[in-house]
Amino acid sequence: MSVMVTTRINGVPNDADEDSAYHPAGPPVAAPNGKPVRPPVAPAAPAQRILAVEFRSPDGRDWYAIGGGTTVAAAIRFARESCPDDATWDAVSCEDLYGD
Repeated sequence: MSVMVTTRINGVPNDADEDSAYHPAGPPVAAPNGKPVRPPVAPAAPAQRILAVEFRSPDGRDWYAIGGGTTVAAAIRFARESCPDDATWDAVSCEDLYGD
């Protein structure tokens, strides 16, 4: 004898399949030919690096900024834009806050 469990633990009705309103892509929409068509899925977001960067000026001042970009270099450039304009700022350290 075999047993089949029919109780669902996720609260989704048993008929939640590709043609259901519970599908992650949303309910299908009718195409001109009457067949259901799923809406297009947005492309994945581009990779991002978010860094906390410490800068130092030649006269010994420190400045801390957060920068983001598709690469580490781009994130540091973005963070450097927030430094005061009255000095040249060199990045002395950075810490990954988000990204690979």
